[in-house]
Amino acid sequence: METKKKNRSMYHWVILVCCILTLVFNYATRFSLAQLFTVEVLNETGFPISALMLGTTIASGVCIFTSPIAGKLLRGKYMRITFFICCVGTMGFYSCYGLCHELWQFWLVGGLQGFFAMGACTLPVNVLITNWFEKNRALMISIATMGISIGGTVLGPFITFCIQNYGWRNAYFMLGALCLIFMIPISGFIIRRTPEEVGLEPYGHGEEAAPGKKKSNAVVQSSWNVSLKDARKSPIFWMFILGAFTLYLTSCILGHMSYYLYGEGFDAATVTAYISLYSIVALFAKLILGAIFDRFGAKAGVTVGLGTFFLFFVCLYLVRGSQFFLYSASVLYGIGTCTITIGVPIMITSIFGVKHYSELYGFTCSFTMAASAFGPSAIGLVYDLTGSYKPAILTLAALTVLTLVIMITCINMGQKRAASDTPEANGAQAAKA
Repeated sequence: METKKKNRSMYHWVILVCCILTLVFNYATRFSLAQLFTVEVLNETGFPISALMLGTTIASGVCIFTSPIAGKLLRGKYMRITFFICCVGTMGFYSCYGLCHELWQFWLVGGLQGFFAMGACTLPVNVLITNWFEKNRALMISIATMGISIGGTVLGPFITFCIQNYGWRNAYFMLGALCLIFMIPISGFIIRRTPEEVGLEPYGHGEEAAPGKKKSNAVVQSSWNVSLKDARKSPIFWMFILGAFTLYLTSCILGHMSYYLYGEGFDAATVTAYISLYSIVALFAKLILGAIFDRFGAKAGVTVGLGTFFLFFVCLYLVRGSQFFLYSASVLYGIGTCTITIGVPIMITSIFGVKHYSELYGFTCSFTMAASAFGPSAIGLVYDLTGSYKPAILTLAALTVLTLVIMITCINMGQKRAASDTPEANGAQAAKA
């Protein structure tokens, strides 16, 4: 009974709620909702879109170097102070976009907020979920990442109201203040790195399947448990890095969707409805996709997610003035985008194990941030050179198919590698010798 209390305490759910709110205020505001500012900024300043998007490239470029450092700090005793400083730094500097007039100022602010971003968004959330939850980890990550969709649904109308009534500069200040009001107490006082710090155990720790109930065949956590040092010697890891890179590269369409849809004949109200719809769909899709990962395994989850994401690009390409393709693209994006936030962390534990998760994820983020740095400016440059987003959309659709092939291959190779490390396999090899 005491063990059950320790691994099913109310504090587990407090941590989960904190993870949701972290992604609402630190992630959705900077990614899902940043596009609401883009049109207003471009209309006032007249900057080329590729030049403005270079600020996003710089922010992601800085993250390439800070993500391994953040991964190590979040793993150890400095987790809380690192999380607190990064929350204040990220949203404090993000609000400073409201002070920018020249291009170099946008670039500078992008770099400053990017310096703190990795320690304030998905990395600490995934570390917390991995530390606090053993049972149904994929589902818990899915629930946590619902914060991104909640942020898009709830804060989208708020930001639109602020921009329309107070201007985009004041909207940045108001958004930054709102985020800090929530994140300072969460990061400074509420969260704990591990359940052991408060005398608890991970959720589901030591539990066995109920009598007569079969365990799932899905392998959510690998027994390999390879360290970062050893993983870097493995071709499986570098293939996975390539898949993560291309996955995040395809997601870079997000910052351009509003501008693209305006050019395809849709007004501001319709574009806002499009954003709200995919945010609502993603709320439920994250739970469904997480359950698929838990129940049927990583291959099923990544196939459903990336297959849907490919169909999204097809509808986006054909959207020209069509309400049918517009809302089909919105629904498909709401489902497919969940692969980006859920797939990478779950596949790390599925392929490489959980013991060195923080370092592996932090190192992986260096490459996903490289994709996020390269993607927005590259897409913007294609538009500036051709006057159309169509070539970029076709390229991203092809990359989605390539990503699926890479990830399925990685999962198969990882399962074989983990199986070869089992005591039974080692014993069989010794007998043959």
